[in-house]
Amino acid sequence: MARGRRSNTSRTAAKPPPKEVEEEEEIEEVDLDNGADNGFVTTDQVGEVDMEEEDLEEIELSSDEEDDDADVALVVMKRPPVTTKTVDMLELGDDEDEGPVVAGVKKAGINTREVEGFVKEYIETEGLGVLFTRDFGLVLFHLETVWLEGKQHPPGRTREMLEAGDEVKFLDQCFEDEEYKELSHDGVIHQAVAVWTGDRPEHLLKKVTEDGYKAKLEEHRKAFMLYLRGEVFLRAALVRVKGEMAGYLSDSIGIVDYKDGEDTKHIFFHVDDVVLFKKAVKEYKKPIRQLLPVGVTLSVDARRVHISGVKNIDYQAVSVVVGGWPTTPHPTLLPGGQGSHAPSYEIPDDGTYTFYYLELALEAKLQRKVNQLKEVLKKSKGEIRYDWKDTTTIADGKEAVQWRAQFVGRFRGKRDDVDHKKEVFHAFRAADESALKEEELVKMEGGRKTTKQVQERTWYSQEAWEHGGLRIKDEVKAESGASPTKRMKKE
Repeated sequence: MARGRRSNTSRTAAKPPPKEVEEEEEIEEVDLDNGADNGFVTTDQVGEVDMEEEDLEEIELSSDEEDDDADVALVVMKRPPVTTKTVDMLELGDDEDEGPVVAGVKKAGINTREVEGFVKEYIETEGLGVLFTRDFGLVLFHLETVWLEGKQHPPGRTREMLEAGDEVKFLDQCFEDEEYKELSHDGVIHQAVAVWTGDRPEHLLKKVTEDGYKAKLEEHRKAFMLYLRGEVFLRAALVRVKGEMAGYLSDSIGIVDYKDGEDTKHIFFHVDDVVLFKKAVKEYKKPIRQLLPVGVTLSVDARRVHISGVKNIDYQAVSVVVGGWPTTPHPTLLPGGQGSHAPSYEIPDDGTYTFYYLELALEAKLQRKVNQLKEVLKKSKGEIRYDWKDTTTIADGKEAVQWRAQFVGRFRGKRDDVDHKKEVFHAFRAADESALKEEELVKMEGGRKTTKQVQERTWYSQEAWEHGGLRIKDEVKAESGASPTKRMKKE
């Protein structure tokens, strides 16, 4: 490629000069590699330069091997036009709209990918709670970090408006440290830095990376770990065990029989703890005795109890599930503890694991129901005596199908009666990086993948040909053994 160029001058494609001119004048060849042309050197002109056009004698730019047009033809010497193209960009650090991404204790990063989940459980009445997402299990959050339809409210008001089971979107931050081995097998904790419903709040990353905001997030994380080490969470001794509705002691309290090997254990429950085909009993606006017949098979989460003055009741139900399992309530699996009996789940075999309900107020709620049980059994001196008034029963499988049909319609097809152990998702665990897309991994490392419009000038664009682009014949491009004068020089 010829480096010596004269700006804003025109040169037409060379034609072979008359024979007599060739004999009279000797045309000096131009050295295309070093930019010298026997003493005459020009430089690039930047911008538009006003120069009068002048007739210049023609210079052959290549060898005289061919009689046809030269392989490289200098058509016009003008600046090429500005072209625009879209390119992928990775932005790191400060951003005018979103703010910088921050690092955590040992390994942390704000994942700017929006994650969908739901509120699994509240730990505090007006504070900490836990979200659930299928991607990586449980995520700690606080009511102070919640936006509802673009607005933030006091924690108490937010708690009233955002119930367990409600769907949300959030940004999370993952921390990995040895101290979190108490929380998860992977030694990680996911914390939501922002939770919202509706449209994403504006300037969100700028908000969550402010020093004061980050300090609060750290306080929330430390408070949760203090609860964990203080062993204040409620242990579920039985998790999703199969039982049978045995009878009612009153309009609000009933008994479930649970087979523990050869023994039958009695589990008492309160009507408020029953989820019937994924709905609370109170939503049906019918008495529990009519909705839940004696003889129905159901699932129970229960804690172990010893109630003074009450005989033959070993467990208290934390939740009773009839029909398909709802998204909530569900206990959380944590390392250590006394262990839980959860025959429906695949529990890790590298140590002891225990299911817990994390709501701090749950203990007091359950105790009030224990007191109600004691009041009911006073008349029978602590012995179980069922009240059969207005109680429906199921005698066989046909009646069970008819009862079920009123809630979910008539079942068509075969039922799978084989019990399959389920994977535990209700736990704090690391995200499966192999399932993350490249873009998501980039974001987790603290960057942002965006697109940008870039302007450029180039002589090798087809759009520049009419302004002076350099064209190379197709057969010369394809020549692997072409001479240096026939190959495009890469600068």
